[in-house]
Amino acid sequence: MLAGIGVLAWCGWIWREASVAQSRAEQWLKRAPTIPSPVIPVPALPPRASAFPRGAVVGRLTIPRLHLSVMVLEGDDGRILKVAAGHIPGTALQPGGGNIGIAAHRDTFFRPLRGIRTDDLVTLQTPAGVSRFAVSDVEVVRPNDVQVLSPAPGRDLTLVTCYPFFYIGPAPKRFIVHARQVS
Repeated sequence: MLAGIGVLAWCGWIWREASVAQSRAEQWLKRAPTIPSPVIPVPALPPRASAFPRGAVVGRLTIPRLHLSVMVLEGDDGRILKVAAGHIPGTALQPGGGNIGIAAHRDTFFRPLRGIRTDDLVTLQTPAGVSRFAVSDVEVVRPNDVQVLSPAPGRDLTLVTCYPFFYIGPAPKRFIVHARQVS
């Protein structure tokens, strides 16, 4: 019984931490034109090359049909993905600059992706404006198949999560959603 209470308390803490980070990032995005991007507090890791500092607010990703709305922070490590979706360093940051890569956990923010369909609308709101994308295709790949992040026709935005969605433990594959910019 104590173990069950401990697990529930731990789950509650994780949920609260993600909720607070999402709320802070959302508040910043609403005020974005007047202040520089904040860095959401996450434990330190070795830096990776990026235009944004690790943990900075990049924007908000929305897929209306799936009722998915999640804040996107810079970085794709476990500490970032615990509280938000993460912009994959080394991928484009702005539409028209290449393929924008965004990752999130399959059992939290990207769980709704299991119902994604071709032509679903995806919106990315950043301080630079709002960009709209339409899903062009979906694929399942091995974790080391990183070419899915390379720029290609129909790949202006790529969403990445683990697969299968209900697998327990480290997932053996990745679920990839490619989208092309529509406006």
